[in-house]
Amino acid sequence: MIRLVLTDMDGTVVPFGATSVSRRTIAAAHMLLDADIAFGPASGREPEDLAEYFRYDRSCYATGVFANGKIVRIEGKTVFEKPVEKAPIESLLQLVEPLHDCFLLFYVHDKQGDLTFGVLGGTEQDISDVMAETPIKSTPVILEDIPTEPCYTVDVIYGNELGDKQTATRRLRSAVPQFDYVAPAPHLFDVLPHGWSKADATEILLDRMGIRSEEVAFFGDSDNDLTMLRRMPNSFAVANGSPAA
Repeated sequence: MIRLVLTDMDGTVVPFGATSVSRRTIAAAHMLLDADIAFGPASGREPEDLAEYFRYDRSCYATGVFANGKIVRIEGKTVFEKPVEKAPIESLLQLVEPLHDCFLLFYVHDKQGDLTFGVLGGTEQDISDVMAETPIKSTPVILEDIPTEPCYTVDVIYGNELGDKQTATRRLRSAVPQFDYVAPAPHLFDVLPHGWSKADATEILLDRMGIRSEEVAFFGDSDNDLTMLRRMPNSFAVANGSPAA
C-alpha cells in the first residue's frame, strides 16, 4: 500500500519554462491527501521557492525533501538541515572565477525576505548568456561574496569553457572532491555534500513518518533523481527523462 507520494519538480510535474504545476496536478495531490496518503516534493528547490510552483497551496509542499536532500520538512516543520560547507565553496569559486562562462548560483534572501537567485564569478552579460541555456528564468543579483547565511542551494552554471558534461564533472570533482555534482538540466550542476543525495534525506523523512520505502511512490526525470529511482522500489521516470534516469 502506498502511504507517501514524492515527486521531482522541474521536468517532472512542471515543464521547463512553466511557472507552476497545473490545476489538475494540485487536484491530484489533494485526492491523495484526502485519502490519507502524504504528498510532497523531492526537489532541488527550497520550500519558499516552491510556493509559486504550487500556486501558494502550502498543503502541497508542507512535507518533502528539498534542496536535493539538504532540507527535510514534515507538515511545515523543518526536521533536518544539512547546509553546504563554506570552505569547499571557496575552492569551487577559485576554479570558476577565471572562466567567462562559468559561475556559482545561490539562493539568497532579499531585503524583503523573499528568496531570490544570487551569482558569483561572472559579469552581467556572461550570466545572461549562459542562464538562457538553463531552465532558470529568474534574473539573478550579482553578489560580492559567498552568502554569510547557511547555504542549502549552490549550483554551478557553466558554458563551454568547462567542457561538456562529462569533462566538466571530472574537472569539478578533481578540484573540489568534497562535493558531488549532479545535472538536473543542461549547463547546470547541483552541488551536494559528497555521498549525500535526495535518497539519504528521504530515509530520514521515512524514519520520522514511520513509513517503509516499499510504501513510497516516486516520480523523477533527471540525474539528480537517480538515487531515488534506484532506492525506492515504486519509482517512475517520466517520458522526457534523461538517458540515465
